Amino acid sequence: MQKILFVRKFKKPSGGQLKVRDYFGHCLYHPHLKPYLYFTPDSDWQSSSFWDGVPKDRLVREVEPAYYDFIFLAGRDWEYVPEIPATCCVINYIQHVKHAEANDKRHEFLRRPAWRICVSEEVAAAVSPFASGEVSVIKNGIPLELFHAAASKNKNSILILARKNPDLGTKLFETLKSQDRQVSLLVDYIAREDFARRLRENDIFVALPHETEGFYLPALEAMASGCAVICSDAIGNRSFCRHEETCLMPAYNNYEEHLQMIEKLLANFDLKETIRRRGLQIAPTFSLETERKAFYHLLERIIIRP
Repeated sequence: MQKILFVRKFKKPSGGQLKVRDYFGHCLYHPHLKPYLYFTPDSDWQSSSFWDGVPKDRLVREVEPAYYDFIFLAGRDWEYVPEIPATCCVINYIQHVKHAEANDKRHEFLRRPAWRICVSEEVAAAVSPFASGEVSVIKNGIPLELFHAAASKNKNSILILARKNPDLGTKLFETLKSQDRQVSLLVDYIAREDFARRLRENDIFVALPHETEGFYLPALEAMASGCAVICSDAIGNRSFCRHEETCLMPAYNNYEEHLQMIEKLLANFDLKETIRRRGLQIAPTFSLETERKAFYHLLERIIIRP
């Protein structure tokens, strides 16, 4: 049985935290791995149920790299780990194209030897010129048992997710509300189960990502839930966001284009159903099970060729 340590600083739930939690789960299911989890002293991991699935005997209070066969590091986790011995293999999980930017604090870590997992082809292309060690792509997966279409939806209902762009989201919400549209707005985090329920209920999903993302889960989760999706190009979402195929893609932060595309879906039933159908077709190819199998395959290669 080989031991793997996850190192985390946790302040609040996010897509990035969610995927690290998924990978911890993959390791829990693996027959030959024992995963352990270390939280930095300033972490607030006990204030929510986010990490409830972690067995208590897998929580550790110290980072002792020599004790483990693997260390799983994402983002700036490197900052919390002392010198790593040659006997310990680092798996570096990279979730954003910004790691490739010289002024990003995570950029310097790319020089350190590691097996790197990138969440999209776009992330891999960005970081590969700077990375020491092999770079692999394992596209993000979602739990299809949670994100699935309902038998029926509230016709022409609109859900706007604006956590990353509340100004635009609020403006769109107020305009649509003034037109007596059935519209709701999410600005704050809600539990993933509640988010999945909202997606099943709503007909059209308007996603407002940052201008650059490593992947962007909400748009894919909405496709799996049978929504007709509107989402700007965010670089990392290009493998599943395809304009006028799986979604409509207005220019980033452009109020007029977002409103036009919402109105286009409301007015054109055939287009809305085509977008919905193609989104439902592509979403299952990004399952959590597919992600898990790809990770296990990589682990086999690491164990064979340390």
